Amino acid sequence: MASPAKKQFPLRLDPALWEEIERLAAIELRSSNAQIELLLREALKRRGIKPAPSPAARRGRPPAGAAEDTGQAMDDTAPQADSSDE
Repeated sequence: MASPAKKQFPLRLDPALWEEIERLAAIELRSSNAQIELLLREALKRRGIKPAPSPAARRGRPPAGAAEDTGQAMDDTAPQADSSDE
């Protein structure tokens, strides 16, 4: 899901161009959207325009206790299997 701080808009591209963007994104282990952003930033930089840096992507597992911090409830009410009955 896109960050609320990012502008969303429909984009029409030539299918051949889209295929090349997807191919390049796969090689560089990026999403197609991230690849388009990178290519746009590189093009702007070559023209001497320096947009504000985008915030770094959050990667990996959330820190311990993050469920409490975000207000998400953890489900510890689910019944546990009791192996002593066997």
